Parts: sequence; C-alpha cells; structure tokens
Amino acid sequence: APQGIAASMQPSAQNIRVGDAVSFACAVNSSYPPVTAYRWYKDGAAVGSEQVLTLRHVRREDYGRYHCEAENAVGSRAAPALTLFVFSAEVSVSPAAEVREGTMATLSCDVPGGESRELNYTWYKNSAWLQEGPARTLVFRHVAIGDVGYYSCKVQDDLGSVTSPAVSLSVTYPPRIPDIALFQEAPGGQLAIVHCTVDSHPPATLSLYHDGNLVATSSSHEAPGRRLSIAPDRNPASLPFPRAARAAAGLYHCKATADGVSRSSAPLALDVMLARVLVVPSTEVIEGDNVSLTCDLLGEPSEDTIYSWFKNSKQVQESSDNFLALTHISSEATGSYHCKAHSITDASTSISPSIGLRVFYPPRQPVLTSFLETSRGQLGILQCSVDSSPPAALELFKGDTLVASSTQPQPAMASRLAVASSLNSLRVTIRAVVMEDEGEYVCWASNAHGNASTAGNFTA
Repeated sequence: APQGIAASMQPSAQNIRVGDAVSFACAVNSSYPPVTAYRWYKDGAAVGSEQVLTLRHVRREDYGRYHCEAENAVGSRAAPALTLFVFSAEVSVSPAAEVREGTMATLSCDVPGGESRELNYTWYKNSAWLQEGPARTLVFRHVAIGDVGYYSCKVQDDLGSVTSPAVSLSVTYPPRIPDIALFQEAPGGQLAIVHCTVDSHPPATLSLYHDGNLVATSSSHEAPGRRLSIAPDRNPASLPFPRAARAAAGLYHCKATADGVSRSSAPLALDVMLARVLVVPSTEVIEGDNVSLTCDLLGEPSEDTIYSWFKNSKQVQESSDNFLALTHISSEATGSYHCKAHSITDASTSISPSIGLRVFYPPRQPVLTSFLETSRGQLGILQCSVDSSPPAALELFKGDTLVASSTQPQPAMASRLAVASSLNSLRVTIRAVVMEDEGEYVCWASNAHGNASTAGNFTA
C-alpha cells in the first residue's frame, strides 16, 4: 500500500481570507503498484478525488480539517489532517439584533476556528473605538437606549488584521410620558391645534382625550366631527380644529400605548380665543388717513356685550360699539392694539391677540448740531438727526457741494472726513479742521412721503 502520505497547503505563510485561492496537495513517498486514486475529506466528508484540491474562492464555510487518502491495488493510507483557518470576522447578536430595554444582550466577534487561536479583538461603535483585548464578546447586562448603534470588530494576529461588517443593535422600549402642546392661530381663521408627541420604539398608538372623552387616535385618520382633522406621523399626532369654537375649550390629555404599556400626559387646558381685530384699510397707513379697527367675535355676540380697546396694553376706549375709529391718524397712533369683549348675560370674556398698527409720515424738521473737539486735536463734528417713518435718507451739503450721505459712498475728495450713519442719523467727523471748513451746512432728509431740511453754521 502507499507509504509516507503527506498533505500540504499553499499558501501556508499568510492568513487565508474570504475570496482567496487555496491549494491542497497529496504527496506519496512510495507505492507499488502505483497509486490509482486520491480522495480528499473535509471533517470526514468527501470533497474531492484529485491529487491537488483547489479552492478558488474561499468562503467562511471552508474552514475545517482536511486530509487526503492515496490508494493502489494493495490498499490505501491517509495523511495527517491539515486545518484551514479562514481569516474572516462577523458580528452576531444574541438573543437577537433587537432586544428589549433592560434585558441582556451579547455581541460576539466570530472568526472560524478562532477559539483555538491567540487573537486580539477591538470593538467599535458607530466607527468609534470602544474596547480592545482578548475577549471576543461584548456583553450588555442591562441594555439601554444609549447602546443603540452599529457595532463592528477588528481581529488581529501575528500576520495581519481583518474588520467585520457593522451590524445594528436596536433596543425596544415602552412609551415615555407623552408631551402635549396646545396653541391657537386666531388671527388667520380661528385654528386651534392640539399636538401630542411621545418617545417609544416601536411607535406607539396615540389617543387624545377632551374632558375625559376620546376624540382622536393616531391609528385612525377619520375625524370624529366635521370641525376636526387628524394628522398622524411616526410618533406625534396633531388635531387641528379648523373653526375653534367655545366647545373646543377644556382639558386635553394624551395617552400613548405600545406593547401593552400605556402612559398618559398631564392634562392641559385650551382657552379658545373667540375675538380678533380687523383693520381697515390696512395695518400700515399714511399719516392723515382714516383707520377703523373692529373687534370681530366668533359666533353671535349678545346684545349687552361691552367692548374695551387697548393700545400698548393701556385702555383707550370702552363702549357697546365693537369698533375703534381713528380719524386723520397721526404718528402717535403707531402701536399694538387688542380688544376685550365682555358679555354681561353669560359673564364670558374674550380677549383678542394683539395686532400692530404702523403709521408712515414724512420727515419732521431735522436737527443739525456741530461742535469742535480739541482734546484729540482739531476735530469738527456735525450730526444730523430726524424723526420719520419709514427711516429717511440723510444728506449734508455745504453750499452746492455734497459733503456726506447716508445712502451714497463718501466723496473721494473728502479724505479728512469720516462718515457714520445709523437709523435716521448722520454723523460727520472732520479731521485737522481748517478755516475753509467753516460756514453754513444744510441737512436734507427725505423718504417716500416727503422731505425736510435745516441749516446750521460750523465755526472753528
């Protein structure tokens, strides 16, 4: 029978990785008669019948112990087995890639045959270094939300290293306490919105209650009434009331349910604002116009309703009329207005949101001041300021020569001048004052509604 049977593997001095090519050769020292058959076995199962066994694209599954047999007419003999280690790393999660908060989870860095080799393992979370050492497992005894992420491991031996693909660890947890927000977009059409959000995984079913009665759920897109519409998202739910009426007022709370666990928010009160201010012709008017402000109530007001008007939170009128007339309006009328409607019949009060009124007017008479400053040398300063709305463009002239402007670049010849402008103000600084700088200066102020000017003398 064949004698001196030996198996060899090529390459033998490097790590064999997934995708590499490997050859096993079966050598016979002597045989008489000659060898008639070769057989290869992997972990006891037949895998080939040639003298050289070639694996062209190694897989992780190819890890194992390989041996060959040589046979002639007298008998057969086997060679000692060789171990093919496949240098490949994969992360597995136990009990599953999605675990419940507070339970135990174990991540293992799996290398075929790694248990019998001296390897070093480095763990990464979201590509950031986590820990390093001989341990091939990463254990979370009480997994938390902060442990959610993508994990990978790098395995290293004397011949090199290999990094695994990242795997996801997901954590499920019951709903937290929901957040509820209530607000009303009163000026544009009395729209009240109830918005409920919650943090949970998987997403929770949200239920909204009004004075203890269920009015909407995120699992149903059907609104319980004509005035309601529902807009559910992943974990928030909104309930707008297109025409918020007095019946919409009350206590609201939200309940979140997932995996048999329910949590409720604290109740929150919605006070429906039933009044709004209407302005004719506009909230921006020109001085001298006539303006009418109307306190518009949602629904039919009672006959004994008393209307109070406020400007900048100070009461300016109270009567049974729901309007405030501002005739030949002046700049002093600029401000924030709101109204309050009080019904004597049912003792109810509705307060409108504030609305701004702006009055445009031409520049008033500008104020031109000048003085000479000697503490830092001969500095002449001229300053022009004006009252106007909108802000005016300011220009400073000496005779027919433009000295400075708040809207134009500084004249090139004015090398001794420094110009600074701000809202309705122009300041000119003259360095190294000379006799030619003395004289009369005129300040012009203009905007879309008119202009004004003033003159003053500068003396060195």
